Amino acid sequence: MKEIHLVMPFSRPENKGKIMDAYRGLNVILHPIMFADETIEFGEPWIRPYVIDEPSKLCTVLMPGTYKRNRWIEAHELEPEDYYLTVDDDDFYEPGAFEEVRKEDADIVIISMKRGFQIPEGASPERAYPTSTLVAGPENMRIGRISAQQMFVKGKLFKTHPHNEESHCWDGELAEHYQASHKNTVFLSQVYALFNYFEPGRWTPGLKVSFGVMTNLPSRLSMSLQQSEIVGDLHYVSNPKSATKGLNKLLDRIAVDGSDVAILTHHDMSFRKPWLPKIKNELAALPPDWVVAGIIGKDMEGRICGKMSDSRIPVLFNTSDIHEFPVKACCFDECLIFVNMKSGFRFDEALDGFDLYGTLCVLQTWEMGGSAWIIDSGAYSIMADTEHGNMQVDVALATHHCTRPFTWFPDNKFQKNFKWLYDRFTTAERLDTTVLGLPPEDKRFETSAA
Repeated sequence: MKEIHLVMPFSRPENKGKIMDAYRGLNVILHPIMFADETIEFGEPWIRPYVIDEPSKLCTVLMPGTYKRNRWIEAHELEPEDYYLTVDDDDFYEPGAFEEVRKEDADIVIISMKRGFQIPEGASPERAYPTSTLVAGPENMRIGRISAQQMFVKGKLFKTHPHNEESHCWDGELAEHYQASHKNTVFLSQVYALFNYFEPGRWTPGLKVSFGVMTNLPSRLSMSLQQSEIVGDLHYVSNPKSATKGLNKLLDRIAVDGSDVAILTHHDMSFRKPWLPKIKNELAALPPDWVVAGIIGKDMEGRICGKMSDSRIPVLFNTSDIHEFPVKACCFDECLIFVNMKSGFRFDEALDGFDLYGTLCVLQTWEMGGSAWIIDSGAYSIMADTEHGNMQVDVALATHHCTRPFTWFPDNKFQKNFKWLYDRFTTAERLDTTVLGLPPEDKRFETSAA
């Protein structure tokens, strides 16, 4: 029977017990590779440590892990027909993966790889790997589409192909070389490596979310929301009789999905790729009594609060100079509202029309004894480099491609509905809306309509 050798640069002693428990009994041979100042004992016959006789500080290459692997390859005679696999000291594999590989007799076996549920909070940019799955297939044998943990290579090839110690893309480069030079390759797309499995946060199950959108203009939906860089389930209703009726229909459908959070968005919103992992982390950090949340709204003093961009204006909404997120909200802009599905929240359908439900949901939340929040939806800047003439670039991860002009004025229906809210929620701490500017002390706006 062919052996499977795990060639593992080892530098995380805190993972020793996890690795031994995970791989023990899987009939593999583990080769942890350490520098002299990293040496620890493993004490089990299936683990064969290798110590490089030099301290780690003398290793100055870009990729110390590939340096370790190359030194191991140089020092060992490899079994020509055994499979060798480069694994980091925080990786693992789905049950049955090694058995499936052993069934094959190709020179190279490529499997797929899952990359966790969420990007760990605080991950450095070079380690903020996306959570997308890398699927095994000949078209993905290239840089950016494959990782070393997917490639099982027979010893006769593994021995003759050193790893590039000065390239972050060494595994993609190696895959491209294998693809061009070795035709006896098998792809197992339904067998999975589990990337960074022991990295804190990456494999913690994230919130399950579903998107819901009302639309009366499908072309606007396809031009904006469907151009987003994120992936997720989207429910939509066309031409509902009122916002509250349409939103409740969406919430009922999302409840059937079993989602933790409903993301109720306008059809003229779009989102950048980093937005969804960021939002999931922000929502997960809210107190248990949260019912609704948003990315733009007003705080309890009536000040606009949040982060996003509006395509009608050149600047980026970002109130982080006066707010520390999350911020308690008195109302939201209706462009995007999150609903905690565990709360059972539904909009009061007595409110007709298509305005003010961003105020209604907060007032109902308070009535339920819950909390409403504006969360940090993420934005980043590229700082100006005056020496080289680079311009500063502000990037919003959520953008509202709004077509309503700034000359819009609350019509009679809006005024009627505001009066209904005024009469319905007489004990509310504050009654406000993002389309009107109220002084902080005026907590219940006395309009002619009210």
